[in-house]
Amino acid sequence: MLTIKRLKRRQVIILLTVLLCITLCKQLHVDVDFMYSKIKKPKFDKQHHSIYNMSFSKVRKHRNKDILNKTMLFWNPQPWLNDWIGKKWDTSDVFTKCPVSNCVVTKQRLYIKQADAVIFRAVRFLCQKKSKKGQIWIMFEHESPMKYQTLNNTCHRNLFNWTITYRRDSDFTFVHGQFSKTSSPFNESSIDRILKAKTKTAVGFISNCYTQSQREDYIKQLRKYGIDVDIYGRCGHHHCTSGNRFNAVWNITPRVNKTKDCFDVLDSKYKFYLSFENSLCDDYVTEKSLHLVLRHNIVPIIRDAANRTLFQPPTSYLDTKDFKNVKSLADRIKYLNKNFEEYKKYFHWKKHFYPETSSGVIKSILCDICYRLHNQHKYPRVYRNVFDFLQSRGSNSSTCHQPVDF
Repeated sequence: MLTIKRLKRRQVIILLTVLLCITLCKQLHVDVDFMYSKIKKPKFDKQHHSIYNMSFSKVRKHRNKDILNKTMLFWNPQPWLNDWIGKKWDTSDVFTKCPVSNCVVTKQRLYIKQADAVIFRAVRFLCQKKSKKGQIWIMFEHESPMKYQTLNNTCHRNLFNWTITYRRDSDFTFVHGQFSKTSSPFNESSIDRILKAKTKTAVGFISNCYTQSQREDYIKQLRKYGIDVDIYGRCGHHHCTSGNRFNAVWNITPRVNKTKDCFDVLDSKYKFYLSFENSLCDDYVTEKSLHLVLRHNIVPIIRDAANRTLFQPPTSYLDTKDFKNVKSLADRIKYLNKNFEEYKKYFHWKKHFYPETSSGVIKSILCDICYRLHNQHKYPRVYRNVFDFLQSRGSNSSTCHQPVDF
């Protein structure tokens, strides 16, 4: 009997001990949770999938699934692009209103290993390897191949996936402006007053004095045939100050509280602007003949290797390719100089269209890239040698041509 009582007492003690342990454990767990809840947790719950920076942490939802941001790294952005993006670097703000907006732009090179796309310029490209599997490399170059003829190294092969250039056969075509239909009435009396007040013939803004296109020699020929030409910049005797050179030349963002830029003289004095490109390359069209000039009341005289009917409204310019020689062009300029009504016809296009800056073009390209980064399987491409593509259209066909018009 005594043995049985001792066993029962031992079982009771064990049972009470177990119950006490369970109670203490529960209390300890609650206390730990309570203490942990008071600690401020870092807000990395919805962190960007590749760049550990809070400004890159935006994640949007689509069809009940989180869509992570894609990162575009501009390795060496053009100065005017840097100006256009401004304070929107390291954010997704430039993709507002894009069909797919879950992307971020950065110029911080330390993120090279995490970037989904890296965008390089040809004029400053150095040999290097991709930092991660599946990374998209994009060549973004607005200059002609004359600026980077020597960059044809074997280390450039099989690296680049997409291109952004002035070429119409690029993956993304960068043009210096576009035209939209106007809803504003055409003030003919105001145009007449401006045009009749002009006293000088032609002007050009040139600071590259020795070019592949030999435009400096073409200008000498125009002067030889009696055309009065003023040149602003390092290649002439006229100068102006307008602050930041890239703002003055590209002007892709509205000017706010800034003094007049060099191009404002186009409205007051001159009838024709010499839009002579520094290189005669297929599709190479710059701001010299598009938005930068056509927003003013002046007629551009264009000399390039592009099909201008693809870029501008009819009867909005003179094209040197439409004349058999320099003398015939000079004769046409003299005729328009003396016949106001004929000269005025080159402004009738403004009844229907107005020129826009490159801003909309850049925005559209970035939107398209963002879409592609989220749908890479639809756009597989690798350029065997991107510089071969930029400089030629085949083994024996260069995209740039020597001048034969004088």
